[in-house]
Amino acid sequence: MPNLYFAPFLLFVWAVIILIAGCTSDAHAFLFEQLIEFNVEIAPNFRDLLITNDIHITNEFYVIQKIGHIYAFGLLFLLLLNWIKRYKITLMLCGTFAFMTEVLQLFFSRNGRLFDVGIDIVGILFSYVLCRAIFLKTKEVSRYENYAK
Repeated sequence: MPNLYFAPFLLFVWAVIILIAGCTSDAHAFLFEQLIEFNVEIAPNFRDLLITNDIHITNEFYVIQKIGHIYAFGLLFLLLLNWIKRYKITLMLCGTFAFMTEVLQLFFSRNGRLFDVGIDIVGILFSYVLCRAIFLKTKEVSRYENYAK
């Protein structure tokens, strides 16, 4: 029975980590100093989701953040798929979570951006393709082993 609860527990912990990392007021301080601090914005400007002029691919920390998005949501996909075992539902839930975290950031004086949702989806799709490739390879090997018997 313990394995029955391990997958959802691990998924829950990872989702909370993503939420904390996304909502803490200073991403740099969170990453390098493990400082967690929240600033609440009661009435955020939802048009900020559409801002694209703050994309700085030459900034090292910016690139680190985006790679973190890819890894965080790729792992989220793997953990959720391990629990519910359905690709389409896992894709939809992870994509929805990515969107909601960006909206939530606006309430914590952070830069929630649709561009970041796109980066999150890159991580989700990378994990999806990886899982499908492994599944198909495993299925192919299994079929070959059954044929060889």
